[in-house]
Amino acid sequence: MSPVHYRPATVSCTTRMKRALLVAGCGVLTVAVSACESTEQESAKIGREGRQLLAGSGRLELGAVNHSVLVSDVTLLASSGRTAVAVRLTGTSFRPQAELPVLVEVTGAGARQLYTNATGGLEASLQQMALLAPHQQAWWVDDQVLTSQSATGVKVRVGTGKVPRTSLPLPTLTTTGVHLGRQSGLSVLGGSLVNHSARAASKVPVYAVALAGGRVVAAGRAVVSAPPRSSSSFQIFLVGNPEGARVELTVAPTPDERA
Repeated sequence: MSPVHYRPATVSCTTRMKRALLVAGCGVLTVAVSACESTEQESAKIGREGRQLLAGSGRLELGAVNHSVLVSDVTLLASSGRTAVAVRLTGTSFRPQAELPVLVEVTGAGARQLYTNATGGLEASLQQMALLAPHQQAWWVDDQVLTSQSATGVKVRVGTGKVPRTSLPLPTLTTTGVHLGRQSGLSVLGGSLVNHSARAASKVPVYAVALAGGRVVAAGRAVVSAPPRSSSSFQIFLVGNPEGARVELTVAPTPDERA
C-alpha cells in the first residue's frame, strides 16, 4: 500500500462468510438487527479485553457544536453479541483539528437511551478523533457499545477540538499486509502498522470499515504502538459481515506523536 498521512487507506478484501447484517444511514437511524451465527463466548471475551484497555479518562465534554466537520454515513452494526457504531467525518476547515470530541448516543425501543460514550473511564479513541486533516475524510468507530438490549437508533455529534502544533512534522504511518480472516467464528482484519518516523508511535487508533454498495457492513478498531522505523501487527475483530466488501482504514495518531 502507498504511504498515507492521516488519510483512509483503502484495500480490497474478500472472504467466504455467511451474511449477517447490513445497516446504513445518516443522523439518527432506525435499524433492524438480523440473526447472526453464535459466537457469544468469543464476543464476550473480546468485550472483556476491550474494557481492560480503558485508560480511565474523564467524562466526555462535547463543547460547542463543530461546524467545520461534516458527519455522514452514521451506521449502527450488530453481530455475534457485539454492537458498534461507525461514522465518516469530513473536515471542512482549512487547518487540521485535533482531539475532536465524538458523542455517541444509542437508543432502543421508545427512544430510550441504551448507551452513551460520554461516561468516564473510556479509552481515548472511543471518545474522540485524535486528528482530522483539512478537507479530508476519515472513519471513526466505537466498537465497545455495551448494551444487553436491542439497539434501534444512534445519534452522533462532534464537538470542537484543538489546533495541533504545526512547528513539527507529522509522522508517516502506513498499513501493510491487510487481510481478512476468521477466528473463533468471528471476522478478523489483520495487518501491520509501519512507523517510518524516528520516534515511537504509541497508542495509535486504527479504525476499519467494510463497504459494500456504498454502505458500511462491518467495522472495528484497534489501538497499536509501533517502534521507530519499525512495524507492529494488529488484529481488528469486526462487528458485522465484510463478505465481498472493500475495506478502508483510518490511522489517527494522537497530536503529540511527532516525527
